[in-house]
Amino acid sequence: MSKYGKLGLAALTAVVLASSAFQGRAAEPGPAAAPSELRSVSVDHDGNGRPVVTLAGSGPMAYTTLELENPQRLVIDLKDTVSRLDRNQVSVDQGGVLRVRSGQFRRSPEPVSRVVVDLDGPVPYQIEAEGGDLKIAFGPVPGPAPAEIASSAAPEPARTELPPVAATSLPEAKVAEAEPLEAPAPRAVSPDTIEKLLRAPAFAAEEQPAGLTAAPTVQGNFETKAIVTDKATYSGKKISLNLVDTDVKQIFRLFHEISGLNFVLDPAVDGKVTIVLDNVPWDQALDIILKNNGLDKQLENNVIRLAPTQKLAAEAAQRKQLKEAKDLEVEPITITRTLSYAKADEVEKVIRDGGILSTRGKVMVDKRTNALIISDIPKKLQPLDQLISTLDSETPQVMIEARIVETSKTFSQDLGIRWGFNAVADASRGTGTGLGFPANASAKYGLNLPGAGSASTLAFSFGNIIDSFTLDIALSDLEREGRGRILSSPKIATQNNERAEIEQGVRIPVVSTTATEINVEFVSASLRLAVTPQITADGTVAMDVIVENNSPDFQVNVSGVPGIRTQRAQTKILVADGGTAVIGGIFTINEGTSEVGVPWFRKIPGLGWLFKTRSITNENRELLIFITPKIVKIG
Repeated sequence: MSKYGKLGLAALTAVVLASSAFQGRAAEPGPAAAPSELRSVSVDHDGNGRPVVTLAGSGPMAYTTLELENPQRLVIDLKDTVSRLDRNQVSVDQGGVLRVRSGQFRRSPEPVSRVVVDLDGPVPYQIEAEGGDLKIAFGPVPGPAPAEIASSAAPEPARTELPPVAATSLPEAKVAEAEPLEAPAPRAVSPDTIEKLLRAPAFAAEEQPAGLTAAPTVQGNFETKAIVTDKATYSGKKISLNLVDTDVKQIFRLFHEISGLNFVLDPAVDGKVTIVLDNVPWDQALDIILKNNGLDKQLENNVIRLAPTQKLAAEAAQRKQLKEAKDLEVEPITITRTLSYAKADEVEKVIRDGGILSTRGKVMVDKRTNALIISDIPKKLQPLDQLISTLDSETPQVMIEARIVETSKTFSQDLGIRWGFNAVADASRGTGTGLGFPANASAKYGLNLPGAGSASTLAFSFGNIIDSFTLDIALSDLEREGRGRILSSPKIATQNNERAEIEQGVRIPVVSTTATEINVEFVSASLRLAVTPQITADGTVAMDVIVENNSPDFQVNVSGVPGIRTQRAQTKILVADGGTAVIGGIFTINEGTSEVGVPWFRKIPGLGWLFKTRSITNENRELLIFITPKIVKIG
């Protein structure tokens, strides 16, 4: 390298390390304080309807976050914090947030409280510190996009422009006028820290080593992130580069000075770099240069080894083959495990399909003793034993009780009338008309409108002394009221995730005849409960339920075979242990009024009742189906 190139590199390195040293000294912690306390976890909503989880503490709480998938979760670790919660779970089920779980993750050497937010998918979130509380708001931020805010709020870092130079030396850096600074020695960085930097996770500023600070964040207290785990996140110090046809080997010297890490280049590393980067984390810039030149990196203790991607892949394959070869040299060991709760053939399938066995591993089933016979190398036996212990665990039982309640209320009223008269004008009786024609006359009228029932009848008969005129009146009325209640309560116990069924009733034979044979088929008219329960991690019970209450109806029949009155419900439901839920209900109302009478006369005000009969019918029926699961404690 030329004299001017060395001076430029030294000046650039001095500015970068001096800035890192200042930030590192500013971040040095003060005297140790008493641990904070996590006192409550609550859920509320902000003005935009987003769910907000509040972690209330006794003082400021430092935190780190981690996003996990399958299922989707947000993990928040509160450093130097002791949990004082009286309950460890809060249900939400809104805005993509299912529930919040919390507890003491670690007590020594430094207490750590962990809060896990279960999500139903990727959900953006923002974290805000208010005094001793942390507020996590889930959902998109209203207003300008976070990227636009960051571009307007983030401070512009010092820009170092590197003009085009020959391929054998780095260009002289343009440094702002300032007093010369002596470049400090690179700070010692632990292997764990190097691993974090290379894998580029998102971790809080208080976890970063001195001299490797994160980029400036958006102004304000909120920190916006999207829960995506397959996207790389870079946390190195931001730099700017402007290089043209520069030897790639010289570039890594600059990254060595910036990061304090050791770089070792494979002899096959070669090429030139033309790149313009502005305000980019150094670890991201390193990855870009490596990918652009077909290179990759490998961490070995505190040294970054750089080599072509194909060579590192070939070395990894060789190491795998060597490892497998060493495993094949070890003599296998044979063990037996007798299972108490699980079926040996079902566990054997899990072991075979789970990829736990080595290439020399074998597993057999002894059905007589429900035992597994496993032969494999020694280091595979411990994970196999742990897996079998997990699968061969006691299965909890659930008692499910269904109640079918049917109530009925009926009311009917019938009012009827029968009346008629007979009039005779006859000269022999002295009641003649006094006319030549007609000298004699008679008239009859009869109205017969009885009610549907005859519980009560009131009759009158009137006539004159010689019975030349008679009048007969009969009134009939009936009122009926009834109430009924039927309760059916099937109950059955079963193991977790096992289907159970109970039935009581009759089976009605249905005969079908053909030219050659007679077939008899039985149709059930019974009370039946079929259920498959699943106990959740929260202690609730999810169930697939079928409830039927069928009975024969002999008023409706075909060739002597009665019809079947059906009451049936099929559903999936989640119920708390010992709780009762209504899974179905039917409410019917039947109201009817009928009137029969003489046309026109039945509508005469006040006298219309003499020419009509009336019937009123009201019927109410209600069907409710209840379900109650109870987890049975064995022992």
